[in-house]
Amino acid sequence: MAVAPGISGNLMFPPQEKVIFGQGAVSQLADEIDRLGRKRAFVITGTTVAKKTDLLTRVQEVLGPRLAGVYFPISQHVPRRDVIAAAFHGRESKADVLVSLGGSSPVDGAKGVALCLSEGIVSEKQLDDYRKQGPQETVIRGQPIPHIAVTTTLSGGEFTSGFGITDEGGRVKEIYRAPPFIPQVVILDPELTVSTPPWLWASTGMRAVDHAVERLYSTKHNPLVDTLCIQALRYFFQYLPRSIREPHNLEVRLYCQFAAWMSTIGYVSVGTGISHAIGHQLGARCNVPHGQTSCIMLPHAMDFNVMAATDRLAQVAEAAGVDIKKLSIQQAAMAAIESVRRLVKELGCPSRLREAGVKESDFPLLAEAVMGEAPMMENPRPIGSVTDVIEVLRKAW
Repeated sequence: MAVAPGISGNLMFPPQEKVIFGQGAVSQLADEIDRLGRKRAFVITGTTVAKKTDLLTRVQEVLGPRLAGVYFPISQHVPRRDVIAAAFHGRESKADVLVSLGGSSPVDGAKGVALCLSEGIVSEKQLDDYRKQGPQETVIRGQPIPHIAVTTTLSGGEFTSGFGITDEGGRVKEIYRAPPFIPQVVILDPELTVSTPPWLWASTGMRAVDHAVERLYSTKHNPLVDTLCIQALRYFFQYLPRSIREPHNLEVRLYCQFAAWMSTIGYVSVGTGISHAIGHQLGARCNVPHGQTSCIMLPHAMDFNVMAATDRLAQVAEAAGVDIKKLSIQQAAMAAIESVRRLVKELGCPSRLREAGVKESDFPLLAEAVMGEAPMMENPRPIGSVTDVIEVLRKAW
């Protein structure tokens, strides 16, 4: 892998203290709360986890007298109303530590609750003052209470300081980000993922594949993040289909969790591109699950960027197991796109916007919302106007 002689940049590591991984790791949750000097844990989760699995009961048993309260649901795409309601109950319970249980919605919901508790936010309108504008971070006055993330999907939000909250009135996904919002502790226990619906596990795995690919071709890519993202892709191409075929193989599932973790390192410094920008707004405006947005959009984002990132995409093909020695660099890049398409098909995930209920009439407003975010992202091909975004949407429809 060639490194340009004048390569430079910076890599910021958010203040995450610990990642605990392995079968039975959730048993360490109470010890971590004690280590942090906290006594009142407020659990935030979703309806499926709370009502259709035994996971909430297991976590409550581990917490014992430390449990101060439970809130659900944090709905898909984290609507403002859910965050404000959860914060109200967290405040009433006198919580001094948050525990998110589930996928990206509970994780982002807990970050939103931490923001509300820190800043005294009690209404949806007050969130307007904290939305991230452009590249700058969310400005906060207080210190958010600790957050421990116990995750059941592969979305990777537990490893970032950013989070999205949906303004349902404007049907826009708003982004917030500041270092104190990263969960201080993450628990990766493959036992807790077995009850995750296969479609959700597979599609959030593709979300993490999206993280890895878009960080590899980011204009701010660097050798450290490259190495982690390439290994993440190797693990995903090898283990993600197996995790669907062998849902009780905990070793395979843990390797997928490792891959999601690897794909997320470099979130702040390296960033992502057009697939993520479109995905955020497809969720808010068209209610497409985040993982499915990546299943649909990533191959088309790669195709959009292929001429500007040919060498980077060739590395994706190699990580997917393609023998690129006899291929030109352009052929290898195209093989990468085809490898991702095959993976989506093998997982049984949707590959077209129309399959996810998106209408062509949605494109103009979607594109306008994307343009509020995309030009600030590290996409290898410049995104000049809504026309560029609509071009990608039409190819994906």
